[in-house]
Amino acid sequence: MSELEQDRVKNQKQPANFSLTDKFRSLGFENLTDIQKKAVPIVYQKIDSLIVAPTGSGKTESSIIPIFARLANSKKIGKIKALYITPLRALNRDVFRRIIKYAENENLTIQIRHGDTTQAIRKKITESPPDILITTPETMMILLTQQKLLNALSELEWIVIDEVHELLGNERGSQLSLSLERLQINSKFPITRVGLSATIGNITESAKFVVGTKRKCKIIQDNSIRKYDVEVKYIEGTITDVVDLIVEYVEKNHPDSPVLLFTNTRGESEYLASILKERSTLRIELHHGSLSQEVREETEETLRQGRPGIVVCTSSLELGLDIGSVELVIHYGSPRQVSKLIQRIGRSKHNRDSSAKGLIVTNNPDDEFETRAILDRVKEKSIEDQVIHEGALDVLAHHLVGMTMQFGSVPVDLAMKIIAQAYSFRNVTIEELFSVLDILHSNSILFFDKEEMVFKKKGRAFRYYFENLSTIPDILKFKVFDTASKKIIGSLDQRFVGDYGDPGNVFVLRGMQWRILNVDESSLKINVEPISAAGINVPYWEGESIPVDYTTARKVGIFRTKTQMASPAISNKIIENLKLGIIPDEKTIVVESLRARNTIVMHSCFGTKINSTLSTLLSTMLSSKTGYLVDSRSDAYRIMMSSNGRILQKPLLDVLEDEFDLSFIVEASLAGTHNVNWRTWCVAKKFGIVGRGSVYDRKSARFLYEKYAKTPLAKEALRELFHDKYDLENTLELLKKIKAGEIQLHWIEVENFSKLAEPILDHTTKYYAAPANIDKGILDLVKTRLLKTKHRLVCARCGKWERVMETKEVKDSLACPYCKSRQITATFFSDYDLSKIIQKKHSGKKITVDENHKFVRAWKISSLIENFGRTALVVLSGYGVGADTGARILRNMVGEEQLYKQIYEAERQYVTTRGFWDS
Repeated sequence: MSELEQDRVKNQKQPANFSLTDKFRSLGFENLTDIQKKAVPIVYQKIDSLIVAPTGSGKTESSIIPIFARLANSKKIGKIKALYITPLRALNRDVFRRIIKYAENENLTIQIRHGDTTQAIRKKITESPPDILITTPETMMILLTQQKLLNALSELEWIVIDEVHELLGNERGSQLSLSLERLQINSKFPITRVGLSATIGNITESAKFVVGTKRKCKIIQDNSIRKYDVEVKYIEGTITDVVDLIVEYVEKNHPDSPVLLFTNTRGESEYLASILKERSTLRIELHHGSLSQEVREETEETLRQGRPGIVVCTSSLELGLDIGSVELVIHYGSPRQVSKLIQRIGRSKHNRDSSAKGLIVTNNPDDEFETRAILDRVKEKSIEDQVIHEGALDVLAHHLVGMTMQFGSVPVDLAMKIIAQAYSFRNVTIEELFSVLDILHSNSILFFDKEEMVFKKKGRAFRYYFENLSTIPDILKFKVFDTASKKIIGSLDQRFVGDYGDPGNVFVLRGMQWRILNVDESSLKINVEPISAAGINVPYWEGESIPVDYTTARKVGIFRTKTQMASPAISNKIIENLKLGIIPDEKTIVVESLRARNTIVMHSCFGTKINSTLSTLLSTMLSSKTGYLVDSRSDAYRIMMSSNGRILQKPLLDVLEDEFDLSFIVEASLAGTHNVNWRTWCVAKKFGIVGRGSVYDRKSARFLYEKYAKTPLAKEALRELFHDKYDLENTLELLKKIKAGEIQLHWIEVENFSKLAEPILDHTTKYYAAPANIDKGILDLVKTRLLKTKHRLVCARCGKWERVMETKEVKDSLACPYCKSRQITATFFSDYDLSKIIQKKHSGKKITVDENHKFVRAWKISSLIENFGRTALVVLSGYGVGADTGARILRNMVGEEQLYKQIYEAERQYVTTRGFWDS
C-alpha cells in the first residue's frame, strides 16, 4: 500500500484531506514529500505559515495545491483571489509553467505581471483580472496605485511569498513588508499569508517578517538535510589553468548532460565564458541578469531539453527554476556562504532523494579553506542569519507617496497603523514619520498638513514614485578605454568614477594598474593608459562582494591549525610553507609589520563585517593618536594598514584594550568618506532629491550629507552602511576576548610579506609617475596596434588604383600600376569616397568645399608616404594623427622607440583635448 493510500484510509473522516490526497495523485504525485505531509493540512485550514525546506522538496506544491483547492469554491469573476509574489522574473516564467496545470485542474485563471510583461497582457489583466496573479515585489508597488487593480484585489484571500530568504537581507524585503499591509487594508477579507523559504538561520524572525507584528505564524520545517557530494579542487596557477581543469573534468565525467558553472560576479562569468569558448569545443552559454529576456529564456530552454554543454551563470539561476536534469554544478571560487552553496549546488539532480553533485574549483588558497569550512557547516545544519533591514526610511518615504495614490488624502494615524503592522517598520516612531513627511513636503512631492494631520500627493509625486520602484540603486556604468590597445577593457560604476576619477589618478582593474587621462560624462567613457610599477594605496574596484560571516571565518582559522596535522587534506601549501613561526587562526591574531613601507597586515579570522569594523576602529584611533593618516582596508581574514608614519605595536595594542563608544567612532570616521558619500547619493535619489539620471559626484554628495545631516536622509545613509558593512555587536564581543586574553596577538617584523598576506596587498598598489614616462610594455602594445591598422591606399593622381592593407604589409616603395605615379595616399579602410573625389578632380569636374578639403589632405599624406615610406603609415595609424601632426613627428624622428613615444604622446594629447572617438 502506497503512502497516499495509507493517508486515504487514515483520513476518511476528514473529507478535505481525502480530496487533497486525490488531487496530488491526479497531478502525478505518487507520494507526498515530508514537507508536503506537514504543510498541506495547515495551509488548507487558512493558517498563516512559513514553510522552510531545501531545494527540490516540493514547497511550491505544498502551498498552491491546497490553496487552489479552496479557491475553486470561492472564486469570483473580476476578483484576484490569490497573489504569488516571487523575487525573480526568471522564476516567474518558470512558476507559471509549473503551476498553470494546477490552476487549470481547478478551472482557475492565472496570469503573470512583471517588468517584461507586454502591454497587451497588462491591459488584459486590468480589464479581465485572473483568479491568481504571479508578480514581483516591484510590480506589486505599481498594482497598489491603480484603482482598477485595487478593486480587483479588494477580495484577496491568499498571498504566497516565494524565496523568502532572498528578500530578508535586503530592502526589497522591507518594501514588500509594507506592501503586504497595504494589500490587507485594501481587502474585505483577512488575507492568509504563506511564506516559502530555503533553509535559513533566523527562522523565527523570518516568520514574523512574513505575517507582520499583529499575527501568529506557524513554522513548518523540513529538518532533514540533503546530501551534498562536493569535490573541492585547488589549482596552483592562473584562471586559464582553472578553465582547462573544468573542460577536462566535464569532457571526462559529464559530456552528455548540461552543467551549470556558477561565479560570484557577472564580470567573472563573462571572463570565464570567453576563455571557455577559446579553449574547448563544448557548447558554452551565459545566463545573468544583465542579459536580455530572450537570451535568458533561450538558455533556460536548452537546459530543460538537457542539451550537453556548460552554462556559466550568476545568482540568476540559483533559485527554484525548473531547468530539468542538471547532473553537475561547478562553482568557480568559494560560494562565500552556506546558503549560497546549498542553493547553487542544490540545482544539480533537482530531486530530494539524490545527492547534489558539485565541483568547487579555485586557484585561491583562501577559497579552498573557506569552501571546506562551508561544507563542514552544511553537515552541521549551520546556516547564516539573514539580517533584516529595520526602519528603512527611504523605503518608508516611497510607500507614503504610494499611500496617497491608493487612498488620496491620508490621515497620519492610518499611515502609522499600517507602518506599525509591518515587521520591518515596527520600531518606527511618530517623530521619524514626521521627519520623512517633512523632507517629502520640502521637495514638493507630498503636501503635509500639520494642522489636519493628513498628507496628500503634489506635482512631483507621480514621477518620483515610478522612478523609484526598485530599491536597488540605479548605477550608471562608465566604459574604460585603453588608449594603448584602443580597446574597451572593462567598466567602472559611477561611484568609483565619482570618487577617484580625476585625471592622473591611478587605479587597478583586471589585475593591472591604469592612469586616468580624462573622463567624458556625456558618453560615459574613461580614457586610461596602462602603467607598471609597485607601491601602496591604489583604489581597486571589485564591486560589492558577498560577505563571509564570523562562523565561517572562525572555522577557516580552525582548519589552518588542523592543516599542520594533515587533517583535513588541503591541496594548497600556504600554511605548511608559512615562515612566520605561528599560524593565524580563530584564537590568534598575527601582525606582519614591514617597516620599510610603514605597512602592516593583521591576520584576523573574524569575517567580513567584524574585520571591516575593526579596521575602521584601528585606522581612526591610530590616526588620532599618532597624527599621521592611517589608511586601511580589510577582507574576511586580514586587515591592511599603511601610513606615512611608523605603525607600532604598542599604540595598536592600546587601542584594542581601550574603552570607547564604538558606534560613535565608526560614525565619526565615516564623515566625508567614499562609502558615506555614495550611500548619501543613493538615498538622496530614493528621497527624490537627486534626479534619476544624475551622474554621481563626490563633492555634491558630501554637500548633501552636510546639508541633510539632521534629517532622515543622512540617518538612512548611515543605517544602510551599518547594516551592510559593519557588525558592532560582535566586534565588541571580540574586543572583550582580546582584553581577557582569550585571543592572543603576535607582532612579527618582516622583510617581505608572506604569501598569506598577498590577497590584500594585490589590490593596494600605487604608482606616482610623470606622464612622460611610458614603459616598454605600453610601447609594445602601441607598436602592435599601429602595425595591424588597416588603410585604404589610393593613387592620388588618377584615383583608379586602390587597395586595403595593414601597415605591416605595405612596402616602402609604392607606385600606381595604371598611371605609374608614386603619389600614393592613404585613408580610413572604410572610406569609399576618396577615389571618387580624386577621379572627379582628375577629369576636371567641379568638387565641393568638403571634397576639396579631403583632396588637399590626400596630397599632403601622399607626400609623406613618398618621402618616408611605410614609416609614414605607421605614424598616420595613430588616432587623431593627421597630416600636419604626422609631418612634425616624422621631421623629429630620432629612432624607433622615440618615434612610438611621440605617436603615443600625440594620441594622448588628442584624447585629452578633442574628446572621445567611436570604439
